[in-house]
Amino acid sequence: MKIVYDHEIFYQQIYGGISSYFTNLGLELLKQNININFVCPIHKNKNLSRIPKKNIIGKKLIYPSKLNKLISYINSHLSSRYYQKINPNIIHKTYFSNNKINFKYKNVITFYDVTHELNKNSNEINKKIMSNKIKDIKSVDHIICPSNQVKFDLMNYYNIEENKISVTYFSSDYEKVSKNELSKKKKYTNYLLYVGNRSGYKNFNSLVSAFVKSEKLKKDFKVFVFGGEKPSICGKEIIKNTKLPAGTFNFISGTNEDLKFLYKNVRALIYTSSYEGFGIPLVEAMRSGCPVITSNGGALNEVGGEGLSYFNPNKDTEIKEKIEEMVYSEENIKKAINYGLSRCDFFSWANCANKTLEVYKKIL
Repeated sequence: MKIVYDHEIFYQQIYGGISSYFTNLGLELLKQNININFVCPIHKNKNLSRIPKKNIIGKKLIYPSKLNKLISYINSHLSSRYYQKINPNIIHKTYFSNNKINFKYKNVITFYDVTHELNKNSNEINKKIMSNKIKDIKSVDHIICPSNQVKFDLMNYYNIEENKISVTYFSSDYEKVSKNELSKKKKYTNYLLYVGNRSGYKNFNSLVSAFVKSEKLKKDFKVFVFGGEKPSICGKEIIKNTKLPAGTFNFISGTNEDLKFLYKNVRALIYTSSYEGFGIPLVEAMRSGCPVITSNGGALNEVGGEGLSYFNPNKDTEIKEKIEEMVYSEENIKKAINYGLSRCDFFSWANCANKTLEVYKKIL
């Protein structure tokens, strides 16, 4: 069995959840001696550096995003040549594109979520991605989803037959925190953590509103806002219209190691997104011994299970109450940590790889 992963996500992302998913999937399949290649003639992705060089066809270059269209054209042209030489059994598409499906080979694609479909302020980029989505999911031999919620959404939005869809849960490459690390005193016990983008369905403004409503939280806690867009985008301009104390929300960026450190040292993770196809930050936090307070949107209930603290992402009063209920109770904090450390074992890249391999064998 020869498997090829195409260039689509790797020429667009330097880091990112999707490229991390495929990198971890590839590493697990290599452990099983599966013949895989990442065909990425020109890419800028740093996750790929974890893959043995012999399994990567292409070079990593630094280039601005404005050249993506040109790079895509070059990659598509060169990839077709490499496919002829490799003659793979299956091409696993890593993202949606307007490139034609090569029907000489079996084709699989991973469908991540319906965030573009739920976007009420649809722009030209959003419409283009949706058009590419429709083309690809109608053309491939099989579709992989990261949750049953996404499988249901895919069937509901696009009328895809159930037997064409398989669920393979994602995971995280974070190691589970040790008992020794858990016993250490946290450095930021008066801080909460928000991770990722803030615009649209991510509902960052609901977290800000929750703080505005809580005299206790305003007095006792601050928030690290890690990663995502620039602070000027759905960030500082929201906060400046409130009367929150200076420094309540702190916008920071950093490496994956910096994020791991924060998970292990803050009071809790607050995840306000109204929809997620999976929600990797939940698994990251649980593995790090970080209590999770999350929205019940999309697949977050499915990933978090019965033991997490959930809220309606559109009700800031409920968010406020759930945060206060957790952060002011040592008993609730301890329960959340212990539950998370147990729940996170449900997700592993090894299981993801085994389920994916079943899909490959099924369509050959």
